[in-house]
Amino acid sequence: MLVLLTRVLLWASVGLLIWYVLTRIIDRKYLTWFGGVILILLLVASFIEPDDGTISVIWRILSFPLMPLGAAIVFLGVALSEGTKSIKGTPAAIALAILLISSIPLMSQWLVSNAEQSVINAYQRRAEICGDVCPAGTIPAQGEPGDAGAIVVMGESDDIDRALSIFEANNDVSLNTSLAPRLIYAANLYRQARSQGASPVVFATAGAGDSGSQQRQIIRNILTSNGVFGEDIVIEDTGLDVYRTAQEVETLLQNRRLIAGSRAARREQGTENDPRVFLVAPAIIMSRAALTFEKMALEVVAKPTDFFTADFSLNGRSLRRLPDLLPSAEALQLTTRYWNELLTSIYYFLRGWLPNFNLGWDSNIEI
Repeated sequence: MLVLLTRVLLWASVGLLIWYVLTRIIDRKYLTWFGGVILILLLVASFIEPDDGTISVIWRILSFPLMPLGAAIVFLGVALSEGTKSIKGTPAAIALAILLISSIPLMSQWLVSNAEQSVINAYQRRAEICGDVCPAGTIPAQGEPGDAGAIVVMGESDDIDRALSIFEANNDVSLNTSLAPRLIYAANLYRQARSQGASPVVFATAGAGDSGSQQRQIIRNILTSNGVFGEDIVIEDTGLDVYRTAQEVETLLQNRRLIAGSRAARREQGTENDPRVFLVAPAIIMSRAALTFEKMALEVVAKPTDFFTADFSLNGRSLRRLPDLLPSAEALQLTTRYWNELLTSIYYFLRGWLPNFNLGWDSNIEI
């Protein structure tokens, strides 16, 4: 009941915020009741029909003003609404402040480190539980590769597109992308699983696009060259769309008769003995991704990668920190990625795809 009430209150807040932004940008006489009714119907539809992909696209458009760059553009538009000769100072100052703060490397690293620290803390707690029993340098895990039914690698089209230009120029499969290390890590887990008697599927994702066949070939080449059998590779175009990926993996496991056919049946029977889904994804999205799979009654073992700020610390020599106070495009991109994950987590909760509103690490997730 508390989760439902929280979700309703968040939906109301989102609706009021969108209405406020629209009334600031559009004259009230043009913002008819018809438009308001359509907006409300879309919000209700997204709550009733969470599987509708159209709602996801609309959400991305509506959330653009809530991103750092989008918010700055909106405030600049307000500042210039009466022409360049009568610029409004307050909106222009707000736009500048948003761009400045979100572009400072120290700020972006601090934000992302807070998001990733919960994952790091989970590993540290597991290490503390192990104590002096475990071999030096190892971290105890709840899920063993031998329990794996699927190894899921989260990727996106940009990861592969960056590799395509290098691939075409050098006739080589480049490892200089963020997805390639995840694929190699997944292949390592696959080999461990095979050595322990399991036969998991490696489920890799990439974005849809004109270069889809080349993307798939690069992914397949990296996996096969690292010991994954071709018949155990499944590649889909869901990218970083965690919910669609979870649906595809659920269907795959059902078709292989590794899990019960319905989520209700799995919850009733218990999932403790079900094969594990090893999830290889960036640390910044891992909590949301793992909880999305758990919401579908799938047993997940989290294997986070791509720690942007694993060694971030406010301590250190002040002189070395001076460059981190200068705005940069990379810092803006990192801040945007953090903010996008925050909004996406809220969106997933509103759609009913997360079990609770928790932006930190859930201790029930296996690592």
